[in-house]
Amino acid sequence: MPAPVATQIESPAKGFFQAAGLQGEAAPSLTKALSEGVAQTLSLLLAMGMVMPGIPTAVDPISGSGSTIGMGSLMPPPTGGPGAQPIEGMLKSLLAGQGLRGEYAEDLAKAVAASIAQAITLFTHQSKVLPGIAVAGFVSTSPGRFMPVPLQTSLEASVNGFLQQHHIAGEYAPDLAKVIAQTLDLGFSLFTAQVMVAPGIACPPGATTTPGKFM
Repeated sequence: MPAPVATQIESPAKGFFQAAGLQGEAAPSLTKALSEGVAQTLSLLLAMGMVMPGIPTAVDPISGSGSTIGMGSLMPPPTGGPGAQPIEGMLKSLLAGQGLRGEYAEDLAKAVAASIAQAITLFTHQSKVLPGIAVAGFVSTSPGRFMPVPLQTSLEASVNGFLQQHHIAGEYAPDLAKVIAQTLDLGFSLFTAQVMVAPGIACPPGATTTPGKFM
């Protein structure tokens, strides 16, 4: 399954901006850039993401059949996902493409990139691969699913801090932080619903021995 695309994120994000009272001239452009940035980052996560070896298995040593019986952990960045630096460059281009340039746009790109990187870190630490992946011939044969992880509450304070760190303050800043956190939470919720762990993981009795890829 593909990662979420910007059109899946943009419409709800518009609602987040409106509900927060952020409806100025730049709001539509920022909504588009944020939605596209989250979608592109999730595509990178799909390509880079890995499940670490060590998922507990119950596999017959003769037939090689069975299933995984425990949770699987995800590889954190920078190996298992993009960090803030490549995301920042991408966001600068997206903001410029929406006509948002200058010092404010530079600071905004840095703050949002740090927020997205924090979301990836939280997701890879907190989400797990659910048990029940089928095994045949000592290899996983069915896709694995991710455990959903709500991110908004744990992200919001961090995002507000990143905005302040990059000189985006004022009475609207907490509302912007909430909208960014909501948009990231939405993107990762879609990701866990659409993306799976690919079959093909080595599954001897006891625990998996090779990493799993996202698909």
